[in-house]
Amino acid sequence: MKFSDETLRAYLEGNADAAEAVAIEAAIETDPELEQRLMALDSFAPVVKAVFDDIPAEVPQVNLPEAAVSQPQTSGGPWRLLAVAASVAVLAVSATIWATRPQPMGWAEQAAIYQSLYTPDTIASLDNSSAALDAQFALAEAQLGRPLNRATLEVLPGLELKRAQVLSFKGKPLIQVVFADDQGQPLAFCVIRQGEGAPTKDVKLAALSGLATATWAQDGYGYMLIGSNEQTDLNQELDILTATFAG
Repeated sequence: MKFSDETLRAYLEGNADAAEAVAIEAAIETDPELEQRLMALDSFAPVVKAVFDDIPAEVPQVNLPEAAVSQPQTSGGPWRLLAVAASVAVLAVSATIWATRPQPMGWAEQAAIYQSLYTPDTIASLDNSSAALDAQFALAEAQLGRPLNRATLEVLPGLELKRAQVLSFKGKPLIQVVFADDQGQPLAFCVIRQGEGAPTKDVKLAALSGLATATWAQDGYGYMLIGSNEQTDLNQELDILTATFAG
């Protein structure tokens, strides 16, 4: 079953009807991508994630109280989610529970989730005038500590440069450069400053959050090209970008 962002937001806010809430909770059990979409839409997710980031990887196992695993599930939107998160944070001293938690997502996975929320309407009204782009690239390059080679980005074949945006991942500047293809579909090129000593990585192609991606790393920076869907052919742009950002 497919759920719209509006339905998922209603669930997070406690406004979904009982049948929708039950269906969403059942789907999350077998659909990691749906769980990631919920995390991306849930403003409480970073708080919960921070709790788990601080829990040691190896801790003694404890016996869980019988009542803790036999409570009936009810739908209650974000209040229920927060109550569950708080309970799990306390009981996470159990190595058995911790072993079932997914591994923390890296910057590329997070960037793909964010990009997967974009639609043509998201970028259609962006101000990509020369003056706006001048200001955006100046800020982005200052944060990143290296040029973004705007002249090359502006002439990528079949793409219209729409925006350069400063984001952050674990305190590291992450720049998202957004494009529209000839059908108005959004694509993105991301650069993150990883710092001296970060490993060099060859180009890796993968599908993340339903989008074709290419990632690589060199000289303390990580790079990522994100397509508009899982079948996007990135080869032409990838050849240009890997040559342009070679060092």
